[in-house]
Amino acid sequence: MEKWTLRARKEIWFVPSLYALASIILTAIVISIDTVFADSVQNYLPKMFFTNVDLSTTILSSIATAILTMTTISFSTIMVVLTTYSSQFSPRTLQDFMTEKTTLRVLGVFVGSFIYTVLSLLFMKDWLDEQRVLASGVGVILAVICVGYFVFFIHHVARSIQVSKLIERLMKEGLATVKKKKLLYKAEKIIFEKMDIQASTQEKVELTPKATGYVQVIDTEGLAAKAKEHGFHIVFNKRIGDFVTERSVIAFVYFTKEKPEDMDLTAFIEVGEERTPLQDGEFALQKMSEVALRAISPGINDPNTANNCIRYMSRLLMEFGEVDADAITYLDEDKEKRVTIPQRNFEEILYTGFYQIRIYGERDISVVLTTLECLILIAEGSNQEIKEKVKNMWGFLVESIKEDYFEPLDIKMVEEKKKKLSELLN
Repeated sequence: MEKWTLRARKEIWFVPSLYALASIILTAIVISIDTVFADSVQNYLPKMFFTNVDLSTTILSSIATAILTMTTISFSTIMVVLTTYSSQFSPRTLQDFMTEKTTLRVLGVFVGSFIYTVLSLLFMKDWLDEQRVLASGVGVILAVICVGYFVFFIHHVARSIQVSKLIERLMKEGLATVKKKKLLYKAEKIIFEKMDIQASTQEKVELTPKATGYVQVIDTEGLAAKAKEHGFHIVFNKRIGDFVTERSVIAFVYFTKEKPEDMDLTAFIEVGEERTPLQDGEFALQKMSEVALRAISPGINDPNTANNCIRYMSRLLMEFGEVDADAITYLDEDKEKRVTIPQRNFEEILYTGFYQIRIYGERDISVVLTTLECLILIAEGSNQEIKEKVKNMWGFLVESIKEDYFEPLDIKMVEEKKKKLSELLN
């Protein structure tokens, strides 16, 4: 399912195409009513929806022009938003706006309504002159809907360019990935464990991808079903989000039965040109880190945005701590191990989130204090095992703070944060 979701999100035309198809069906229904069932339908609908052909042609022409204008303005607005996202936030956040349901739905409504009006004009024939038609009434309803969506889209754009909304959305992307793992664990469909390569097998086969790029999605459900059918356990040595080439060995397939001749397991693995947060929660954390880095750059110089990012990162990191493991193994219906995928443990995720912020924010006292605040929040909301891992990163994230850069009052505030964090970790 996630594989099809990924493909739908990659192709921006997919959702507008569905609306276009719906508009063609609606046009066929309305034209059928006007040409075949007009007399019977007029008894059940208000007469105000029916007009003569000349007036209907005028109305539909005006509506088509208005919808095309709104569509043009919407596309221009989208380009402005994309420029803002790329220059002020991060190029990685562009896909977040373009693949949002709201954006695609608005474009779909505009495209579908325009197609309806144009096709309806095409069927306004001379032999309908003596008959009242419904097409313009439906067109007016669609025009009102388009105006409503246009106003909603402007409101949506105004909210989307607020960095606080972007940060919250990125956090929710990461939380959604962790939530899926928790639900699968509660349903006893996965287990968290260390990487355990089988030693006794009849045959081991290397698996290589068909393309160069990032491992975006692995159809674990399909792979588990295939593994049960043919009797194998597939162990990946590449994580979701890793960059691979056609020559990279991404997994080993361990067979306990005879290997089928024409089995293609790469169909269950999606490799693309960019990372996606569908199964890669760490990518959401990376984007939040990039937004923070862009905010503290000399060109923007907005440390408060960076601090907001870091605080939201603490919430996401707490969730990562609850699914901390070296690997996730997916089970079949008989609770047999079928698919094992490595993942970054909590220490690696913590390092990924802060290793660049630590470098570029080391001279900004507000960023340093907020980083310590983030570690305190993680320690307060996590179990003892995660606290130990935060303690293991103490030297990297805490002791590396260069107090020579700051004034005595700054150092006092840093020492207070360090003392509180030390008490929580001990």
